[in-house]
Amino acid sequence: MTEQEKRIDHVKEQTATIGEKLSALRKSIGMTVTALSRASGVSERSIRYFERGERTPRVDAIKKLAAALEVGTDYFLDDDILEEQLHNEEFLARAKERYGSRGMAQGRAILEQAQAFYAGGNLSEDERLAFRDEMEAIFWDSKEDAKKYTPKKYRS
Repeated sequence: MTEQEKRIDHVKEQTATIGEKLSALRKSIGMTVTALSRASGVSERSIRYFERGERTPRVDAIKKLAAALEVGTDYFLDDDILEEQLHNEEFLARAKERYGSRGMAQGRAILEQAQAFYAGGNLSEDERLAFRDEMEAIFWDSKEDAKKYTPKKYRS
C-alpha cells in the first residue's frame, strides 16, 4: 500500500466531512485548488466552499471531483448517502419544473427541516426515509391544494 493510499484510508475511516476528505486527498497528492478546478471542471470558488464546509457539493460535482482525483464517489459518500442526495436533487428538480424557483426553495426548506427534525435522533434508516417521503407527499399535496387560490390567469 502506497503512502497516498494509507492517507486516503485514514481520512476515509474518520468521520470526516466531504470537504475535509476533499481537502485531505487533494493535499495528499500535492494538487492545488486551481489544478483540481481545471481537472474537474468545478470552479475554484466552489471547491473552496466545499473544503471549508460552507456548501455541500451536488452529486454531479462529487462525480467530477472524484474522477479528477482518481477515486470512486464512495470515497466521499457511501451508497446510502449518494442515493439520498440523488433523490433530493430529483425532488428539487421536479419542484422547480412544476413551481419555479420559489417552489424549489420551498422544497429545499422542507428537506432541510425534515433533516433537522431527525438529526441525532433514534430513527432507523427506514423510519427516516419514510418520514422524508411523507414530508415530500405533504409538500406535493399542499402545492396542489394551493392552486385553487391562484388566479386563473397565472395557472398553466
